Amino acid sequence: MMVYKSHNKTPSFTATINLSVNTVQEREILVISECARQIYNSCLGEALKRLDQIKRTNLYKETLKLSKTSNKDKKLRTKNFKFLNKKFNFTDFSIESFAIETKNASKSIDQHLGSSICQKIGLRAFATAQKLALNKVKKVYFQSKGQFITLEGKSNNANLRYVDGYVFIGKLKLKCLSKPNDDMMKHALNHRVKYCRLICKRIRGKNQFYVQLILEGIPYQKYEIGKGEAGIDIGPSSIAFVHEKYAFLKEFCERVVYLDKEKKRLQRLQERRRRRMNPHNYKIDGTCKMGKLTWNYSNRYIKTREEIAELERVLAAQRKQLHEIDANLILSYCNKVLLEKLSYKAFQKRYGRSVRRKAPSKFVAILKRKLEAQGGTVQEVSTYKTKLSQTCQCGTIKKKPLSQRWHKCECGVISQRDLYSAFLIKCVTQNGDLSFDEAKKKWPSIEPILIQAIERLKEAKKDNKRS
Repeated sequence: MMVYKSHNKTPSFTATINLSVNTVQEREILVISECARQIYNSCLGEALKRLDQIKRTNLYKETLKLSKTSNKDKKLRTKNFKFLNKKFNFTDFSIESFAIETKNASKSIDQHLGSSICQKIGLRAFATAQKLALNKVKKVYFQSKGQFITLEGKSNNANLRYVDGYVFIGKLKLKCLSKPNDDMMKHALNHRVKYCRLICKRIRGKNQFYVQLILEGIPYQKYEIGKGEAGIDIGPSSIAFVHEKYAFLKEFCERVVYLDKEKKRLQRLQERRRRRMNPHNYKIDGTCKMGKLTWNYSNRYIKTREEIAELERVLAAQRKQLHEIDANLILSYCNKVLLEKLSYKAFQKRYGRSVRRKAPSKFVAILKRKLEAQGGTVQEVSTYKTKLSQTCQCGTIKKKPLSQRWHKCECGVISQRDLYSAFLIKCVTQNGDLSFDEAKKKWPSIEPILIQAIERLKEAKKDNKRS
């Protein structure tokens, strides 16, 4: 279960239930998904056309030259952009209307999709185009044929709805496979269903369908959340946690087995099979030709591709599970977390392989979601203002290379670098400034806890070597 931010003010959470789907029903769902894909691509194409018309105007070009810092220019920029969006119908409501028009123009789509589902698809396409308009992404992509489109309604009274253990979509009636003794599901089904979402996962080469119920209320609480505040130092592949009673330093997802050699072997096999089926797409020197190419895929190639996808799926599932366990451990000690405001895109550029494996931003997102669901808070501190990894509690600021993993100062303070940064962030005020007096006051009680954390880490490494 996960907290979901809905458009209205009432709190929401989701419950995911497995669906019993036979071959005939699966075929019908895939037909509905194909109709949804066509609607999405049509709406995205129309939104991009309207955005292109806006960018061609002189008013748009003049507005881009206005300052983003001046209050007067900010208001003028907002006013001009609103005017252009309204003039060229680049709004969520207009793209919703276009989705309905596209549905009504096609009898086959009209038979399979309801109005509320089409409106949600239109909103999704507009949100994608809006990312391009706001320069959040450099390029957007259309959905390819055969790709499943998640279906979502606007209310539980629409074309897609949940009623008494069954999901209805058009003429289909799908049975939910929920466990009778599941306390979490019992808690969820006692709340009002706002709307439903039908999703598909490819597991071991087969489609598995689920329904996500977006429910009004607060999710089921497995445990009591702790009290007090804690500091966390997030790295590309590690996390340091410091609380008044407990501290730890560990690697993210240390129990995950990375099958990199197996994945590379399958990728080489996949490429050989693709070359064998498409010799006309390669030059004499073995490089791929430029331009639009037609590819033929053998059954063995498709099987190998599914094996690679299954490896990635299992890795992502294990990683998410371990992130959830670490987040629950942190929440059992505190209800307020302080951490540095990091750029995970910069992490990706500098530590691409570690970030891809460990997904630190995914862990932060899970931690924030769980804290907000239980009334906790997260305070993010600017790294430029505090410089925690370079600062000592005596006020000395000294730049350290990344290879130096221990903090040693002339004032006598010696500690592991990540743990010490997590301790210092606990001493940051609401204004984002580091309080040296607070750090000196807390250090005598925190130092033994950090030493214990290092001892536990050394013992764990010894046990791993023995095993």
